[in-house]
Amino acid sequence: MARAKGNQLNPVKYEMFLHRLWAIGEEGRLSIQRVTASPIVSQGGECMASFYTAQGAMVLACSGHLRFAAATSDAIRKLIEWYSKSPGFYEGDQLFFNDPYIAGAHTFDMMIIKPVFYKGDLIAWVASSIHTADTGGVLRGLASEIYHEGIRIQGAKIAEKGEFREDVFRGLTQQCRDPEYVGLDLKAQIASNNVCARRYVELVEKFGLDFVKAAGEKIIEDADRSARARLRELPDGTWISRVFGVAWDRKEGGVKPYQVICAMTKEGEQLLFDFTGTSPQMHDSTNSTLAGTTAQIAVALTDFLFWDAPWSEGRLRPVKIKAPAGSILNCRFPAACGDAPGVGVTAKIGVSDCIARMLYSGGYRDINAPWQGIWYTGGPGSFYGGHNREGLVVAQGLYDGHGAGLGATPRRDGVHCGGNMNIPSGGISDVERIEMQYPFLYFTRNYHLDGGGPGKFAGGTGSFRIYMVCGSQDCSVSHRPYSRLPEGAGLFGGHPSGIGGIRAIFHTDGPSIKARLKNGEYPTRPEQIEEQGWGKVAHPAEIRGREPLPEFSIVADFVAGGGGYGDPLDRQPESVARDVRAGLVSLHVAEQVYGAVVDRSSLSLDRDATEKQRQELRQQRWRNGRPYSGLTTSLAEGLQAASGWKEILKFHEWLAVARHGKIQAIRCTRCGHLFCPAKESYKRYALRRERDLYELAQRLLPSGEPYIGGYHEYYCPGCATLLQVDAFCSLLPGSDEPLEDFYPKT
Repeated sequence: MARAKGNQLNPVKYEMFLHRLWAIGEEGRLSIQRVTASPIVSQGGECMASFYTAQGAMVLACSGHLRFAAATSDAIRKLIEWYSKSPGFYEGDQLFFNDPYIAGAHTFDMMIIKPVFYKGDLIAWVASSIHTADTGGVLRGLASEIYHEGIRIQGAKIAEKGEFREDVFRGLTQQCRDPEYVGLDLKAQIASNNVCARRYVELVEKFGLDFVKAAGEKIIEDADRSARARLRELPDGTWISRVFGVAWDRKEGGVKPYQVICAMTKEGEQLLFDFTGTSPQMHDSTNSTLAGTTAQIAVALTDFLFWDAPWSEGRLRPVKIKAPAGSILNCRFPAACGDAPGVGVTAKIGVSDCIARMLYSGGYRDINAPWQGIWYTGGPGSFYGGHNREGLVVAQGLYDGHGAGLGATPRRDGVHCGGNMNIPSGGISDVERIEMQYPFLYFTRNYHLDGGGPGKFAGGTGSFRIYMVCGSQDCSVSHRPYSRLPEGAGLFGGHPSGIGGIRAIFHTDGPSIKARLKNGEYPTRPEQIEEQGWGKVAHPAEIRGREPLPEFSIVADFVAGGGGYGDPLDRQPESVARDVRAGLVSLHVAEQVYGAVVDRSSLSLDRDATEKQRQELRQQRWRNGRPYSGLTTSLAEGLQAASGWKEILKFHEWLAVARHGKIQAIRCTRCGHLFCPAKESYKRYALRRERDLYELAQRLLPSGEPYIGGYHEYYCPGCATLLQVDAFCSLLPGSDEPLEDFYPKT
């Protein structure tokens, strides 16, 4: 019946309602940002205002943090299940919720949910969500159980029948290090809900209750219909991606690598994400609950697949998610999950990789290589404790990471410092405001050299930063083992991420550094810190979860970049030289990865030397590459020379499923080389070369430890085109096997 009513709505009135509801949501989101004290929210944009039916189905979310909108539906449904009878819901109630095992990613994701009444009947819900700076508990990096991670509330009335509950408010804020800070976050959410609820009732008064209910159902139905239509136009098949990350092994010590295996199967108008094979949950806080994982996948679906569907529950109805219980993506209670957003990034990279390749197979070319990939993690994190020079508690978190590089596309480079896939309206903090609130003095924040993944089109680079601790005697930072392997994915021969940057703590001599600063000197590149005698890397002999930052310590850090698209040797040489002049690409990467020779003094392109270098690099691919199976084809020799092959599915820039009579095979569209039948993996017959990370980066990690992973590069045996770059981890079983990443259904 609801569908029939939705189809009968006046289309003009419906569009008016839809746009007005969106505007109200934006007004609610901006209310949060104007009231809050949190730079995470006010500048970073980690907040959301959203609308739900009386039963808890999401009707519409605005342009804030997309992870929150999908999660809040689960919270509302639990509130209805648990509390409908006792204590019940009344006009003016607002309920606090932040249990990541039910909704959200970690305890820092705080929701306040308000039932909306009209003439005594509950007709809808509104919700405001933010990522706050503190929920009490141990400082970041020290938790091993959810109990360590601060307050975890499953619905407490912070406002009841229109009256603010001071007892509940104090019960929440006084468990945190900075009650005033967290208190303003809570009041900002309450203010947002008041705005959204009042404006929603005005819509009811303007359009009528029956119309508003039917219009809400239609928004959900339209999203469902749009999502299914998108899926129907795409080819059926299974796409698989593997992305690596690391945790801190609190039992054995040191680094604990993990893998996320994402198998995405599309059949008709259904989409299944199967994460079987993903690593077990970790002993530190590097875990995600199923609710957190589902919310993260919703972000990737919104950004990369259902971008033109209304942001409602309907767009997720054709999607199913399978994540084994006890895995890093579906951890069992009471595992800590404070680092769930980082685990979620790993999952989103895998999901976006599969989506991009599916869309390409369906004829779409305005797609992105995965982004938020990073060369290595570990070392000093983003979360700080202690006090600033005014004696105020230091709120946790710097959010330069919101300026990550975006993935390249089949037609252009990725955007440098383009954003964060979670937040369409996000941003990074202004340096001067950081220095006002934190005990830090920034020396520089600039584009990250070699930060974007090389490719025919290069991934966008993120930023790097260098700052000094100033005016604090008790500052500390979360500190984890270095990952020693890349954590990202490229597309069709593009590299997963750039290979530049230093992430480390440097100890300095305070008096001498102050004297040099007075003379106007300061480091502007991370390698200058040791080269010019500013300080020495202070890597701890034992990982303890947190490390002190003595005054005048220097921290160097860098932000994630985007994956590259296509073979780097296909990049226009002048584009490489331009990037060298702009400080985006080093001379080493230009020559050894792109094959572009740039004069060291003039930074101009040497065209003759470039042509020779590219010929040499292609020859190296033939010399050093070996097929995993021992054969470059599993098809009969006569088929290689046969004419009349008809392309039936192009699933890669240079690979397609082609038919010759009754035979379907994977064929290079550049040179015509035939790899194998369509049901086999072309990677077993491609030339494979293992690339050492030290060879590519020309740098050890700040800890001096060896790498535990690298790249497998797959080349066409016929033309030496780089077809795929897969990361591997030597400590994980099966990592040496070629990843069979595509099963077409033809």
